[in-house]
Amino acid sequence: MNKTVYFLSSSQQRSLMAEAWAEKLDVSDWSFKSAGWVADGRAEFSVLAMKELCIDISSFPLSRIEMKELGDASVIVAIQDREYDDKIELPSELEEKVIYWNLPNPRKRAATLIEEWVHYQEICDEIAMKVKDLEHLLPQLH
Repeated sequence: MNKTVYFLSSSQQRSLMAEAWAEKLDVSDWSFKSAGWVADGRAEFSVLAMKELCIDISSFPLSRIEMKELGDASVIVAIQDREYDDKIELPSELEEKVIYWNLPNPRKRAATLIEEWVHYQEICDEIAMKVKDLEHLLPQLH
């Protein structure tokens, strides 16, 4: 039976990065999706930061949270910057399968384009490490 990890972030930039990294994991029977909880366009810096590592997310679809997919997910990873993002409100019945990652939102933390670019490069690495930690956790989840 296929299980799903559903990555969520405010504008989907960080969750797209997480989905792309997760696709590289060596975990069988798991699939990965991502979505945002606000409508927003694609951040070019997120695409460029991943391209530096030979991962292309430019064709990954942008989508908003779908409650049915959330309900069907085995694990929900909510990525939010607790200081700058609006809090994501998830139904209480889903709470037992939610993992929260407090990761900076590069768009909201940067005062200049150079700062935003640096933040995206840094967050790309942070997300990679967190996703790598998932590789050890997922086989334990049923």
